[in-house]
Amino acid sequence: MTYLLLLRGVNVGGHHRVPMATLRELFVAAGCTQVHSYINSGNLFFTSAQTVPAVEQLTATILTTNFEFPIDFRILTETEFMADLAQAPSWWGQAPTLRHNALFKLCTYEHDHDTWLPTKLTAYDQVLITPNVIFWTSTLRVNFSRSFYSKLLGTAFYQQTSARNFNTTMKLKTLFFN
Repeated sequence: MTYLLLLRGVNVGGHHRVPMATLRELFVAAGCTQVHSYINSGNLFFTSAQTVPAVEQLTATILTTNFEFPIDFRILTETEFMADLAQAPSWWGQAPTLRHNALFKLCTYEHDHDTWLPTKLTAYDQVLITPNVIFWTSTLRVNFSRSFYSKLLGTAFYQQTSARNFNTTMKLKTLFFN
């Protein structure tokens, strides 16, 4: 089965350094095949015959054994990723003057956020929640401070998601087929 590993908060501003070459080597040494990464922000594809729970345990072991800081992550199968992406709303990614992000729910994600989030949105936010991804469009510069997206930093919700912009998310889709 093909998997996508999404890491949160690595290689940002020189903090929590996780060299992708090292991560690839660790997964190959653990028996995974077709291991490849995309950009330096923690996107790793690999194939494994193991089940999702076994791959999650393997990932947790690799991350805690080889890095001196906690790394939240999410493992998605190709089927899960594509099913969520198929639900992306028509407005997501369309207007170039808006910010379009996919917030991937990490292993630590509390599902109560799915009911809490819609109560916090402003007129400057559009959100669609799927089982694994929250598609979010908000203002880019003008009125950004009025969007709820601008207030996420530091919240428990934000800590339990890992954001990818529209272009990165679409590139991840194409890389599943490589």
